[in-house]
Amino acid sequence: MRIEAGDVAVITGAGGGIGSGVAKALAEEGCALALVDISQDSLDKLAASFETDQKVSLHVADVTNRDAMKKLAADVIAAHGKVNILMNNAGITLQKNFSTHTMEDWDKIIGINLWGVLYGLHFFDEHLRAADRAHVVNMSSMTAFIGLPAQSSYCLTKAAVEKLSEALWGEWGAVGIGVSHVHPGAIRTDMILATIENSDDVEAARKNYELAMKMGTDRDVAVRKIVGAIKKNKKKVRIGRDAYIFDYISRFFPWLGNLAGKKIAEKHLKDSGGKL
Repeated sequence: MRIEAGDVAVITGAGGGIGSGVAKALAEEGCALALVDISQDSLDKLAASFETDQKVSLHVADVTNRDAMKKLAADVIAAHGKVNILMNNAGITLQKNFSTHTMEDWDKIIGINLWGVLYGLHFFDEHLRAADRAHVVNMSSMTAFIGLPAQSSYCLTKAAVEKLSEALWGEWGAVGIGVSHVHPGAIRTDMILATIENSDDVEAARKNYELAMKMGTDRDVAVRKIVGAIKKNKKKVRIGRDAYIFDYISRFFPWLGNLAGKKIAEKHLKDSGGKL
């Protein structure tokens, strides 16, 4: 869609990572911002990190809470009067084997990664429809393409976000609302740190984080691609060579993805002394 000064953008998980980068980029485009995060401190630091002539409202909200998300939509409309861009960005990953996932783990991951997206879409639906121009960005992952060992909850939720977005791309596209689903590979952000201590193998998780910080795609690249997708109404956005590789393997060489998953699992089994 065409981004104009005064357009209102709502971003969940805005306090860090890709979300904070997109917030700053949209501010430079002249958007007013409704920034949402679970942490007031993160929101305050973000708001203090850039200047804009447009209104910026800060909203502390738990995206897993239905009532909180309903209130968020009402608060955003009260503050801004409209919504043009919705970015369902809040998300977490947990590096644990399926057998060591507790039901509380599943509640948390599904709550943030899937219900958070659903609540955002549901409660902002009427406001997006009322806007003269509107676009939604749903954050998926390259793990939506290939299931990885020790990532079952992340893979499940991100694949669900992809399919939901594909359905809405046609459904909402018919009424003029653009929908993009974004599949980042390894990005140089601190996302992994939020749950790293809950990993089955904390040392291995830290090595994965260090590798992502060394080899991953720069956050600014991700930000540019996401803002570009909004402007061009791009349906599917892959970020990083690893995301493209995962996508191509899943479509053209699925047996290779299965083999890679098996090899990774065998390595985990060996490193853990026979526990998986």
